Amino acid sequence: MNKLYLTGLPGAGKTETGKWLAEKLGWKFIDLDDLIETQAGQSIADIFSGSGEEYFRKLESEILRKTVAMAPCVVSCGGGTPEWHENMDWMNRNGLTVYLNPDIETIAARLAADKKPRPMFSGLKKDAIRKKLNEISDRRMPFYSRSKVVWNKNKPDENFYLSLNKLLAFYKSPA
Repeated sequence: MNKLYLTGLPGAGKTETGKWLAEKLGWKFIDLDDLIETQAGQSIADIFSGSGEEYFRKLESEILRKTVAMAPCVVSCGGGTPEWHENMDWMNRNGLTVYLNPDIETIAARLAADKKPRPMFSGLKKDAIRKKLNEISDRRMPFYSRSKVVWNKNKPDENFYLSLNKLLAFYKSPA
C-alpha cells in the first residue's frame, strides 16, 4: 500500500502531519485542496461561490480518485472529503486512512490563532469556533470513525510514525 489518506476536522493538523509523514517516508505530499485549486484554475472559495458545494464535492471526489495512480504519497484531505460521494469507502479500499483527532480545544485555539483565517471560521472568536467545530464533528464523526487508524493526540510523534510504517508494510502486497 503506497497511499496514506489523512482525515479530520479543519485545524486537526492534516497538512502539518502530512508533510512530516511524507518526509519521513520519503513519499510525496499532496494537499487535496491545493490539487483541486491547481486543476480547477480557481480557489476553493471561488468554486463554492460560483458553482456551489455539490459541484465542488463532485470535483473533489474526481480529483481524489486520481491520487490512486500517483507515486507513493501522503494525501491531506479536506475536512469534508470523507462524507461525500462514498469517498471514505474509496479511501479505505485504496490506501491507509488515518483520522487525526486532537481535542476540540486544541483545534479551536489553532484556528483562532491562524493568521490566514479559514472562510468557515472567519470573524469567529474561540468560543464560537469551538461550537462550530462540535457541530461539524457530530455530522462527520460517522465517516471519520471508519478510518483504519485513529490518532487521538494533539501532535504526531515517533511512535505514530513507527506504527503507521509497520501497518504500511503489513498492507504491502508480495512481489
